Amino acid sequence: MERRMTLKTPLQNGSETITELVFQGPLKGRHMKGLPLALCYDHLLTIGGRMCGQPPSVMEELSGDDLATVLGVVTDFLPTGPRTGQ
Repeated sequence: MERRMTLKTPLQNGSETITELVFQGPLKGRHMKGLPLALCYDHLLTIGGRMCGQPPSVMEELSGDDLATVLGVVTDFLPTGPRTGQ
């Protein structure tokens, strides 16, 4: 499952202009590796960067609007809790 997000405020990363983030789902262990079970804002940003293949230096420069959208996208990929009977 892939989800595309067009940035409201494009970013410059070296000579590359980033106008879109492409999140590769579903969420996998490699996206969560090394993170605690209780996630905070910083962890969600880390997961987002891992899911779209962007380094922290890019994710940290997102505009407020784009950041809010990224956090929403990442949250949509997170499991909602234990399944019934588990």
